[in-house]
Amino acid sequence: MAVDMKLLKELRALTHAPLNDCKRALEASEWDMNGAQDWLRERGALKAAKNADRETHEGIVMIKQVWDLIVGLKLACETDFVAKNDTFKDLASQIVDLVAGYGAVESFESLDQDKKDELNKVLQDNFVTIGENMQIADVFTSSDTGYIYTHPGDKVAAVVYYDGDAEAAKQVALQIAAMNPSYLSVDDVPAQETADMKTEFEEEMKDSGKPADILENIIKGKMNKRYSEFVLLEQVSIFDDSKKVKDALGDTTVSGYVRYAI
Repeated sequence: MAVDMKLLKELRALTHAPLNDCKRALEASEWDMNGAQDWLRERGALKAAKNADRETHEGIVMIKQVWDLIVGLKLACETDFVAKNDTFKDLASQIVDLVAGYGAVESFESLDQDKKDELNKVLQDNFVTIGENMQIADVFTSSDTGYIYTHPGDKVAAVVYYDGDAEAAKQVALQIAAMNPSYLSVDDVPAQETADMKTEFEEEMKDSGKPADILENIIKGKMNKRYSEFVLLEQVSIFDDSKKVKDALGDTTVSGYVRYAI
C-alpha cells in the first residue's frame, strides 16, 4: 500500500515519534491510526524494559501549583540533551498533573503500587519519543501555602511553606535553592547529631586549659557557627549578610520547605 502522508503526519503530530517509526507502525497496523498508536506504545514498553538498567544521572525538577496543591517531581534521564528538550519537559508537566489527582503524596515510594505502575507506564509510552531510560526519582504534594522557586535550567527547585509576606518567603526559597540547608531549625537537628557535634568540640578543646564556664561558651559559639552552615534559619541571609535568615523574616514564619535537585 502506498504511503498515506496525511495519516503519517497525523500520527507524527499525535505521538512525536520518529517518522520512520510512525511509518512502520502504520504499516504494521494496516494504516489503522489506533492500531499504530498501540504499536508505538508496545515498542516503547519493550525498548524501555531493554534499557531499564542504563544510568540516569541527568533530568529536571518541577514544582508547581496544580489546583489547590503544590506538586513536585524529580524526573531523571540519561543525558542533559534530553533534559533540555521541550518534549521531556512536557512529559514532566503531564506527570505532575497526574500526581495532583492522587491527593496527599509524601513520596514516590509511599505511593500504592497501582499508582507507581500508572506513572511508569506513562514513561514507557513516551520512550519511543524520548529515546532514553527515564526514572521518576521522587514526587510529593502539599496543600500548605508555599512560595515556589525554580532555578533557571530546571535542575534545582524549592518551595517554602510560610505564613506572612510573600516577598520574605521568596527570599527564603532562593536561600534554600542556593545554600541547600539540611534542617529548618536547630530544634529539627537530631539529638544524636547535636551530641556528636558537641563531643567533637569538647575533644578539640580538652587541652585548652580554659575555665569551664569560658570553655562552655566557646563550645556553644562553635556549635552555633556549625549550625549556621546547615540549618536554614541560622544561615546568614544571602540578601543581607548582616542578618541570619530568621532575623530577616520579620513577622513572616516558616513552617517547612522542600528542595529538589538533579
